[in-house]
Amino acid sequence: MIRALAVILIGAVLPAGSPAPTTSPAPSASPTFRTIVTVKTTPYCTALAKHFNAAFVPMRANDRTFDVVGVQLDRMNDMFNHPDYINRFIELRTSLIRETGVLQQSLRPIVQQIDRLQAAATLTKDPSKAASMKAAADALHDAYLHQFQLATDLSGLAQAMMRYDIFRGDHPLSGWTPAENQLPADEKNIKSYLEFDRQRKSITDSESKAVNIAYTIAENDCVK
Repeated sequence: MIRALAVILIGAVLPAGSPAPTTSPAPSASPTFRTIVTVKTTPYCTALAKHFNAAFVPMRANDRTFDVVGVQLDRMNDMFNHPDYINRFIELRTSLIRETGVLQQSLRPIVQQIDRLQAAATLTKDPSKAASMKAAADALHDAYLHQFQLATDLSGLAQAMMRYDIFRGDHPLSGWTPAENQLPADEKNIKSYLEFDRQRKSITDSESKAVNIAYTIAENDCVK
């Protein structure tokens, strides 16, 4: 079943002509981000605090949702090792639908705040300050794009699970036939098809870059 589900997935996750996914790097540990605090009440500094935080806080909430989904994907890879695989499948499908719904609802408000942060670069006549604000917004937008792609791919997986008839018959051990068991591990791993760990690392890297830029702006231009 996992192979059938992965075949459905691959068309939704990878564009036509894309190479087969390779081993995904392990995601970096969840970073501890510095707090962005502004003291000056200039329009430029106020916009930084307001729009950066309004985008970043829900993005971090999404990261925690991805943590939950990562555990669910590991369980999905293992579910056919258990005699109650049908119940496990249904439970995982229900959970994935719920988590992807939360992710999808968060995305539009996030990108709206990033757009406002980008526009706030016009609140200063200093080209250097304007460039810094745009750089912070660009880094946030890059993280957003990776969150959007991963959330979309996970929604595709949830839809594939909705279409799959788990009751159609008995499944071989681990969900694979003896021939399929000879395939490389990544070809039998839902996380690899989703490039889940690679996307998580890209999100973390971009978020860290955005925070570093915003912190520098706040420290240099928005603190008395």
